[in-house]
Amino acid sequence: MIKAIIIEDEPKAAELLSEMVNEIEPRIQIVDKCADLPTAVKSIKKNAPDLVFLDVELPIYNGLQLLNFFNPDEIKFRIIFTTASHQHAIQAFNMSAVDYVLKPIQFDKLTNAIQKFIANIGKGDQPLYEALKDNYFSNGNKKIVVPLVNGFEIIKLEDIIYIKAEGSYAHIHQENGSSLVVSHNLKYYEDIFSSENNFIRVHRSYLVNINFVKRISKNDGAQLVMENNSELPIALDKIDSVLSYFNFSKKNPANLQS
Repeated sequence: MIKAIIIEDEPKAAELLSEMVNEIEPRIQIVDKCADLPTAVKSIKKNAPDLVFLDVELPIYNGLQLLNFFNPDEIKFRIIFTTASHQHAIQAFNMSAVDYVLKPIQFDKLTNAIQKFIANIGKGDQPLYEALKDNYFSNGNKKIVVPLVNGFEIIKLEDIIYIKAEGSYAHIHQENGSSLVVSHNLKYYEDIFSSENNFIRVHRSYLVNINFVKRISKNDGAQLVMENNSELPIALDKIDSVLSYFNFSKKNPANLQS
C-alpha cells in the first residue's frame, strides 16, 4: 500500500482528486486531506506518506514552501504539484517534484504523473533533498531559489557576500547591497553549498563567500573584512581552515592585517 496526502484548500477539489487517484491506482491510499501547509506538515510528520499531492495556491503559505518546514533527513516523500498556472512549473521541477498537473485536472495527465511516480518506486532514486541540491547546481546553474512571502527570488551564488544565522532563519547579504531573510537555517545553506569551494563556514553565525574577502584583521580577535566593509568574526576553531584558503600561516603574523 502506498500512503498519500492531499494538500488542497478547496474541499470539493480535494475529494475529486482523491476519487481520481483511487480510480487510477488502487494501491495508493489517501491517508489525509489538509487545507493548509501547517496542518499538512503535522500530518506528514505523523503519517510518513510516500507521495504528496500539493496545491500551489494555499492560504498563508505558498505550497512551494513545504520543504522549508523539514530537515533534509525528514524529506522521504515525493511531490506531485497541482496548480492552475503554468508559471509554477519551473519552480516545481527545481524542487525535484515527481511531476505537476494543471487545474482543472485532466484524468490522463494525472494518470501520467502517477505512473511516473510508480515507475520510480524501488529504483534507488535520490532522496528529494539530494535531487533538490543537485538541481541548484546542475548544468552550471549557479543560482538558488529562495521563498518569500509573496513569491520567490532567484539569486546568483556569485552575488552572495555572506549569509548570517538568524535563529531558525538566515539573512542573505548580496553584492548590490540588498539582503533577504529566508526561512532556512544556516546549516541548510552550508549543506547545499558543500560542493562550492568558495563558501566556507567561518563562525557558527556566518557562511562566507571568500571571493568577497578584502582582508583578514587581527583587531579584537581574527576577523574577515568583506568588500562591503562588513567585519565578520572568525571562530577560534575555524582560523586554520580560513587561513588555508589564502595560503596564510599563523606562524607568519605579517599575513594578518592590523
